[in-house]
Amino acid sequence: MKIKLQEEGQIGKVPPGSSNVFVETIHATPVEREQNSDSAESTEDGFSNSWHEIRKHRTRLLTRTKCLEPLFLVILVSSSAEAYKNRMAIRHTWGADNALHRKWKTVFLIGEGNGVAMSDRISREAQIFGDIIQGDYAENFANKVFKIQSGFEWAAKYCSFHYVLKTDDDVFVNTRGLVSFLSGEGAPKSEFYFGHLMHGSPVLREGYYSVSKEDHPEDVYKDYLSGGGYVLSKDLVLKFIQMFDVVKPLKIDDAYIGKLAADIGVEPVSTGSFLMYHNKSTCVYDRNLFLVRPVTQECMVKFFDENQKVILSQPAENVEY
Repeated sequence: MKIKLQEEGQIGKVPPGSSNVFVETIHATPVEREQNSDSAESTEDGFSNSWHEIRKHRTRLLTRTKCLEPLFLVILVSSSAEAYKNRMAIRHTWGADNALHRKWKTVFLIGEGNGVAMSDRISREAQIFGDIIQGDYAENFANKVFKIQSGFEWAAKYCSFHYVLKTDDDVFVNTRGLVSFLSGEGAPKSEFYFGHLMHGSPVLREGYYSVSKEDHPEDVYKDYLSGGGYVLSKDLVLKFIQMFDVVKPLKIDDAYIGKLAADIGVEPVSTGSFLMYHNKSTCVYDRNLFLVRPVTQECMVKFFDENQKVILSQPAENVEY
């Protein structure tokens, strides 16, 4: 596959002898990690001065668990080691597909635990629930882009699917409604990038969300979809994976995905059915929404119960099992 490369300096060359596709997991020893970190100057965001090291990409994906059956939708939930209660709420509500012939699988993307005790807890959680996709990166804002990369790599390498939904752990998803929509004739099967549009977003140079001129020379991001929830068709997931090694990463992970889409000429599709910046103090269910963010755990449960009532009230011939 050939990818149209734009803007000299923003997209590097693939190192000689390397492949465009992701590679098998390499487990570096603590000594090797320390040596690697000393070999390149680091900055606060971890990108600028160590770019030549990042271009020598090794996958940060540690999990090799395979999906046991073909799926229609893989749901990748960005989470953190400490957010156990959020994950449990999702497991007990919209994240689970308990049908005999499952259409979706929900997994949680997590980085390294903060300390031995937390790492052990994550390992036990992974063994019990089988839905933790762990990556070799520290849990901080600047590394969120590596969380997304690891999730995409896992889905592409270990699952058979048609679409991916990337979302967060403070979100309610009307999973059956979304699957029904994506299964219909109106949803494109390829080059589909679907969610809440972020248009004309300025690149901040100071503060928590700051990005340097070196990492993103333009003052406005390409159109992208909010990272609270967006859908990608399988072909785009596969194309983006091939671009990870050649398109410089951004710590604003959803803007990074928008840049990848723009580089190959794919425009985001905006929808009002993905509600972002929801007021947490209100908890009123709307059956026309596929996704709401943010929500409290209590509201997530309430939305799920209301959604189940809607499904159960439908004529039997209209309910998908």
